Amino acid sequence: MTENQDRTWKELLQEFIKGIDKAIEVLEERDVENIPGAKQALLQRLNNMKLHFPTNDGEIFIRSINDKIQNAFFPDTQDFVAAFEKILKSRTHEQDFIINELLNGFVTSKAKAIALGTQTPVIDRMVEAFSKRNDFHIVDHQFFAMFGDPNKPRSYIKKQLEELVNMFGLISKELVVEKDKRTSERKVYTFYTFPDEILKILKEKYIIIDDELGHAYVSEEFDRTVFICMFLANITINRDDLEKIGGSYTVNGICAIFALILLLSFMPKLSVDETNPILRDPTFNEQNMSVIPKSWMMKQVLEPLFEPLIKVVAYRLGGGLWYSKIIDSEINKKIHNQIRFLIKDVNKWILGNLCRVEIPIFVEIANIFTEITVGTNSKE
Repeated sequence: MTENQDRTWKELLQEFIKGIDKAIEVLEERDVENIPGAKQALLQRLNNMKLHFPTNDGEIFIRSINDKIQNAFFPDTQDFVAAFEKILKSRTHEQDFIINELLNGFVTSKAKAIALGTQTPVIDRMVEAFSKRNDFHIVDHQFFAMFGDPNKPRSYIKKQLEELVNMFGLISKELVVEKDKRTSERKVYTFYTFPDEILKILKEKYIIIDDELGHAYVSEEFDRTVFICMFLANITINRDDLEKIGGSYTVNGICAIFALILLLSFMPKLSVDETNPILRDPTFNEQNMSVIPKSWMMKQVLEPLFEPLIKVVAYRLGGGLWYSKIIDSEINKKIHNQIRFLIKDVNKWILGNLCRVEIPIFVEIANIFTEITVGTNSKE
């Protein structure tokens, strides 16, 4: 890093520590926890974070973001196919649940102008459409049928569809029929599809050949994960060209999503008393869930950490360019709040408490924090 970059990174670490101080100050004045020991556990965690996060030039952040977020979601490559393949291979069923829900919510919000009038998320409709043919092609009129608005001109819808296609890194192809059977005139058909190298991957992974029926079809495993990976791969190779990834809206949304993942990963895992009714709730799984008191997610408690985390993620993933787009405006605050409240869709509310499902990325990031904390203490 240059001297200016070093200074920026140190300022970001200082801003995060200030956020911790604010959270500690608010938490010390609150006494609303309904789980014995919850307040003390969070205070201890925040004080540990304040002590250890600045050490070794922010090693916890660097390893958490570089090893667990960057490598899996934004690999260091300018090759779209290589990025897509690596992101797709890093997905697991457990991981997909929260990541896909968060990203699907963001993408749906971003593309809501296209999907206006339908209750089905954009990605789900695209999965359905591409699954109907075994060559992963969609004719343009199918797109118009899915997302068209009779109250708006076709040119407007076409422009919106092009934005949607670009967002996922899809491409368009033309088929020229010199003499159409119905009109006996020359006709040009436009298809939307995946790049050729991506098509090879999809056909190998998702096409099933039914020898008995004598035809091929798309397997049920072809789902929104494919489009999420396309979306992330497109951001990966175009992270320095904001126009190609949706501008500051995308930067703020993506950084807010992964800031939330970091925030949830850093929360301490609570043990509840055996008499606590949450243990008797049939939807609670003690093996892969941990309780996060609702009050921890209140605006005044952890929000002072959320905003600095967004900037930290932006700087690590996109450098000064992305960092410069994290603007404290009302529009961006709305994006951040949308992401923050998406946790209700990817976790469970049980008896008034948020129950975090311990997916791999939460566990892995928490382990980095534990490893560095233990290692630092052992040297003292």
